Amino acid sequence: MKLLSTASILAASVLLASTANAQDVILRLGHTGAPTHHYQTISELFAQTVSERSNGEIQIDVYPADQLGKQLEAVEGTMLGTQDIFLVSDTVLSNWVPDMGILNLPFLFSSLDDVHEVLEGPVGDQLETKMEGTGAVVIGWWMGGLRNITNNVQPITDPSQLDGVKIRVPEGEVFVETFKAMGANPVVISFGELYSALQLGTADAQENPPAHILTQKFYEVQAYTSRTAHIYLGSPLIMNEALLESLSDEHREIILTAATEMAAVHLQMVNDLEDAQWAELAALGNQINEVDPAPFREATAPVIEMFKQTLDAGIIAEIQTQLAD
Repeated sequence: MKLLSTASILAASVLLASTANAQDVILRLGHTGAPTHHYQTISELFAQTVSERSNGEIQIDVYPADQLGKQLEAVEGTMLGTQDIFLVSDTVLSNWVPDMGILNLPFLFSSLDDVHEVLEGPVGDQLETKMEGTGAVVIGWWMGGLRNITNNVQPITDPSQLDGVKIRVPEGEVFVETFKAMGANPVVISFGELYSALQLGTADAQENPPAHILTQKFYEVQAYTSRTAHIYLGSPLIMNEALLESLSDEHREIILTAATEMAAVHLQMVNDLEDAQWAELAALGNQINEVDPAPFREATAPVIEMFKQTLDAGIIAEIQTQLAD
């Protein structure tokens, strides 16, 4: 039998090693939601889809509840390459890409379907382009929710009832200015510290979609919820750009296609869940108040005009025109 030369053996070893590496892609995906939140459900579905389409060559491990770090540090890590994939809020992302804050302008969207329509079109493409140079890319516009006010002072059905109320808001200038416009006293507190802040009275109120109110058990320390739907907060899925580019063309396409497809799946999931979530909150003793959005919209209208001076006014106008058609 002819013996292989040393050079041939070394070449074969390199080939086998590179093949093994190509088939051994293990990625970590983090998010801030509880293990029972729909962020976990959609993340696991994404991981399963990618695994199936890659014949098990790509494994995505999902870490809920800020296990990989709070949002600010996790986003920075994704940009630097110390984290792989992160499901972030657009308002946190606006600390690096200010125009992401456009999506949080008060009463810009009236439904989650409107949000999906806008982000899967030219506006989404423009916002993705604004990520250039950060070290991360948006690979999917997943769904957050329209936010509603909870508090432990009184039922709030008019913005005048927010006068002087200490309300927790996330990191993002739009949130601060929106609640100042309604007379409240906004206090920036990280999501991971929010329950204890409400419990200790550091804040009297907060605002979030029903999924967070329920899964984070804010109803235990907040007696009243007002269905204001005042601001949309979304969940762009970001990935380290260098890591994405290092993958094979086939693996990269599998991840990008699955991430895009999950946006529509997540929209349907969140829409289906919300009616049941409101009913569950009411059954748990939380007082749910319906409100007329008109006074809230009127009080916060100057906020949009204010941010047209500092954010991309063209994108704001494009969203308003698209949704007015």
